[in-house]
Amino acid sequence: MTVSPVIARVKVIKVQKRGEKFFQLTVKVPPLSSSAWADPGTFAKLRAWDAPPTGAPFLDIPLSIHRFRPQEEELDFLIRPVGPGTLALTKVEPGTEIRLTGPLGRGLAHQDPNFPTKPFYLVAGGVGLAPMANLLDSLRGPATLFYGEKSGAALIDEAYLKSFAPNYLASAEDGLGYGRKGLVTSLLTAALNQEKRDLFACGPPGLLAALAPIADNHQIRYFAAAEAFMACGLGVCLTCSRPLKDPKVTAKPRIRLCVEGPVVDGLALDWIKS
Repeated sequence: MTVSPVIARVKVIKVQKRGEKFFQLTVKVPPLSSSAWADPGTFAKLRAWDAPPTGAPFLDIPLSIHRFRPQEEELDFLIRPVGPGTLALTKVEPGTEIRLTGPLGRGLAHQDPNFPTKPFYLVAGGVGLAPMANLLDSLRGPATLFYGEKSGAALIDEAYLKSFAPNYLASAEDGLGYGRKGLVTSLLTAALNQEKRDLFACGPPGLLAALAPIADNHQIRYFAAAEAFMACGLGVCLTCSRPLKDPKVTAKPRIRLCVEGPVVDGLALDWIKS
């Protein structure tokens, strides 16, 4: 079911540090049905300023919905401050009202309505952890999270990771922190050699591209929450459009990630062309 997004002023409940490179922003949820916020992979756009701060974008910041907690009527967002806009969101004082537009996009429920009952491997690169809590809250089948960072210094707080992903394996390319040394794709490949499961992944384009041949070789379904610059978030500006491998099958050459994604068939997307 498609739900029309709302544009609302929402109250910030708290901002918590979740490691050296992560913050968790919690806001009061706008009045929509529970299912609208719980679909893994959907996102919202946030704006924490009336006039843009120096150097900040004029556009609202798109962020994956990290976790929807219906009993508390709260939404969580996991943020890695990489620019003035995301940094401004991590410095908002509790009680402040910010603008939220959402939920936006199509999540995993659109790709596979029966996903909660199936076994999954989840792969997160960096802030690709963001949609994983919502997904793990929904799954009733077995799930293992594989989480990778380039540096162990960037790893999320391990206690917090355990709070929503009790079954996980972490890696850091430099071998520091609590992660194993190496690539997260190596951890996934070893698991797939033991047991095949559907794959859901979120992270930088290079990681998502690397997972496509792995999924193809193991003949599993691959759902990717693809990242892209999103100006409008409504399918109008086309800045987030990406090419498909075989447009003859779908009768269109490109897909708009903000409205026809961000969760897409990872084997259908052309990860090489732009």
